[in-house]
Amino acid sequence: MGVYDEELFNLMYKKTRRLISSMVFTIDCRRLNVTPDIVSSWFDDKLIFVFNKYHETFKDKPEVLLGHIINALKMFKYRILRSAYSDENEIFDKTVEVGEG
Repeated sequence: MGVYDEELFNLMYKKTRRLISSMVFTIDCRRLNVTPDIVSSWFDDKLIFVFNKYHETFKDKPEVLLGHIINALKMFKYRILRSAYSDENEIFDKTVEVGEG
């Protein structure tokens, strides 16, 4: 990740944690055939990427940096939803779990 302000990153992570949790809750993970913790890790990766991209530019303006992070996370959520409801993931709608229960 390179050199970065750890305090600023922890602040951004803390401020977006609840947002990420609510975004993960609104995504039907069964359509993607993954668990919610995996989807949450995708959002964490996106947060790290956006922070790494913009932290030098907006290190004096944390509210602007937070806005970029939130916007990127929302766009990423829409990208995941578009992928989940596309025809290529239609196969997971028709599968039946065989096993316990």
